[in-house]
Amino acid sequence: MLRCCVLIPVLLAGVCAQTASPAATGGPSQPLIILIGPPLSGKTTFADTISHTYGIPSISIEDLIRDNAAELKRLQPQEVPLAEMRYDPAMSRYLRERLKTADLSHGLTLDGYPSTVFQAEQLAKMFPDLKLKLVALRLQVSDNAIRQRAKTAGRQIDQPQLLEQRIKDYHREMDAIGFYFPNANIVDIDASRPEGQVWEQIEAALDKVGLKAVTK
Repeated sequence: MLRCCVLIPVLLAGVCAQTASPAATGGPSQPLIILIGPPLSGKTTFADTISHTYGIPSISIEDLIRDNAAELKRLQPQEVPLAEMRYDPAMSRYLRERLKTADLSHGLTLDGYPSTVFQAEQLAKMFPDLKLKLVALRLQVSDNAIRQRAKTAGRQIDQPQLLEQRIKDYHREMDAIGFYFPNANIVDIDASRPEGQVWEQIEAALDKVGLKAVTK
């Protein structure tokens, strides 16, 4: 558990160090936006809104699962839903292949990736070639609020036993990020509020890094 808490911050801190002052160093101007958050925190909803509002394409972990379902079904352990294969090391290989043909001229939003220590390590290795500046939005929702949302979501992966494991997985992998690299560009978003108010926080964060809406 200690390795999980330390490794992601260290890896992402290295990434952030490359993007901390793009104006001063003549670094990249287009963003790599990473949406970090527990299950049912709204990552996909806001990734879609970012894409529509700012013209920034997105890749979600669900996209990677759907596009590689045939292989994942062969790798899938018994009684593990396909959606839970998001933690499999193969996700990094799928993302790397997807990036080879992605148009990054307007930046990129990653929804649900990285979700594990291994994925964070792999993203750190990919990052220099992307020539993008990192913006991490951490969607904050309490565990109890997640449980309440799950009651109306109606998805198999949100059944109580699976949900509790997903919540534990999230805390194990992601809780220590801000503590270990306080100078990184990670913005905490109160995602327990109504959707419109959450979006206002995200807009304000993206405005601070110089992103301008292409639509209203």
